Amino acid sequence: MANIGVERVYQEFEPATRWTSEPDVEVLVADLPGFKKEQLKVSVTATRKLRLTGERPTGGNKWIRFHQEIPVPLTVDIDSVSAMFKDNKLYIRHPKLKTEIPQTKPPTPVIMKTRDQHEIKQGQGPKAMVEKPSGGKTDQLKHGAQQLKHDAQQLKHDAQQKAREGVQSGKKVLTGEPKGLLSSKDDEKDKIGAKWFEKYKEATGNVVKEAKNKRQLLCNLAASVSLVLLILLYARNAVRSSLVWKSEE
Repeated sequence: MANIGVERVYQEFEPATRWTSEPDVEVLVADLPGFKKEQLKVSVTATRKLRLTGERPTGGNKWIRFHQEIPVPLTVDIDSVSAMFKDNKLYIRHPKLKTEIPQTKPPTPVIMKTRDQHEIKQGQGPKAMVEKPSGGKTDQLKHGAQQLKHDAQQLKHDAQQKAREGVQSGKKVLTGEPKGLLSSKDDEKDKIGAKWFEKYKEATGNVVKEAKNKRQLLCNLAASVSLVLLILLYARNAVRSSLVWKSEE
């Protein structure tokens, strides 16, 4: 009765706290020597903080008290928090949230053309079909262009050789003929040479044009494959993002 109306004198106390992890729960341990269970209060705020408060007398009008707010991890369920006081230690258990592993959708079947199915039967896949033109077909085109160039050069060389032989034989037979006839032979030789040269230009031009078309086709095919991969990557990220939001809710 003598203590009625006596103002309390409080001494602030900061308990030592630590987190321990278990397979299914996260446990906050607070050391509170000298306290009793009924002298402690535990609550969870709307901002996901664990509020610990308590006070006890130390003699006369002197009291010791503490007040702490500790952030709660996002990986635990704040609606199922439980506390236990034992041996001057406060154990506050936070059950971990159960995250479901997203199930991967089966790949969409691809309808392939007859040519693709025939290549798969031979042990080749669509990837081999895409990569093959960059190696085999390009080499074949280069080899064909070189062969055509070589044939054109050979034809030109033969034409020039025949023209030289014709000019030499014409000089021998037409030694006494006027220069006008010899000039007409030279013109005919030049026409033959020009004709073979035009054929050579046409052949090489077609080969170069065909090689450019093949190269453009390969570029378009690579761009299409890259676009499909980007779309699949975006869809996978969108699915993961939606699953994360659902787990947080």
